[in-house]
Amino acid sequence: MFRRFRNIWKPANYQGKRKMRSYFEGWYFKIVDKKEENIYAIIPGVSFEKDGKAISFIQFFDGKKAVMNFFEYDFSDFQFSKKSFDVSIGENRFNSEFIELNINKDNYKIKGRIKHSNLKNWPVKAFSPGVMSWYRFVPFMECYHGVLGFDHVLEGELEINANKIDFTGGKGYIEKDYGRSFPHYYLWLQSNHFDTPDTSLMASFAKIPWIGSAFDGYVAGFYYKGKVYRFTNYTGAKLTKLNIGEKKIVMHFADRKRRLEIEAHKSEGVDLASPIEGSMTGRILESITAQVDIKLVEFNRKGDKVIFEGRGRNAGLDIGGKVEEIKEIS
Repeated sequence: MFRRFRNIWKPANYQGKRKMRSYFEGWYFKIVDKKEENIYAIIPGVSFEKDGKAISFIQFFDGKKAVMNFFEYDFSDFQFSKKSFDVSIGENRFNSEFIELNINKDNYKIKGRIKHSNLKNWPVKAFSPGVMSWYRFVPFMECYHGVLGFDHVLEGELEINANKIDFTGGKGYIEKDYGRSFPHYYLWLQSNHFDTPDTSLMASFAKIPWIGSAFDGYVAGFYYKGKVYRFTNYTGAKLTKLNIGEKKIVMHFADRKRRLEIEAHKSEGVDLASPIEGSMTGRILESITAQVDIKLVEFNRKGDKVIFEGRGRNAGLDIGGKVEEIKEIS
């Protein structure tokens, strides 16, 4: 009990127990090589069904080829540290310093080690432990979220079916989700490939169950030169525009001081496995080769000031659930 309470302020750590029901937990690592020719998402996790049956798994998504592989392991292959973020699935290890892969399944051989250091996470404070803020203290949320690494440099290589790929000098991004299920509908996007260094964006929109009802929750974090500009329900920001088109998604957020404009351009994606009551039987459409145009504007009596304007490449873009039920905002 003490470990789980302490982990509220350590969102990267494994939040569950060895025996659970209707529960999932997964970490999301996106890695892009220096030339931006190879883009992968690696998602290790655990899944507990309603009856307690459990597995561990690794999803391996090749963004350029738009190919996803789901490697299933026994739950006994999953090990975790009680004190820090350090989990293993078989001979594969994931922590705040590196990922180490040794997969030999389904005619796939993936082996190597990628280092990531100086992770820039969503700020964790006493009464706002990460991206969820005070919602993290609510024990009945359907899904919890954590941003563990906005933008960091990679070092190392992977050998994928005898093809060696050097990721040294490339960029990485890390986040996680845990709880019962992904939302009834949601949008998510992320990019940390901008022409301006030290720049990263994460934004999401979802239907959030709440005490017999539900509300539309949103969170956007723009990391720029060491600062996170937050636009969320709990900061008092408003979602002022939301349009979902065939080829692009537009979201505008605003608070009393600033406005964040986002226009995401879709690309080819694949169906990733997602949790429904802990079981990985759902499907979401994800691409990691999308593009996103953003503008951050600061309000000023003498005239609005553009703090940042640019295009992000190699963007992750998820579209999940009953998206057709989302009410657009003009």
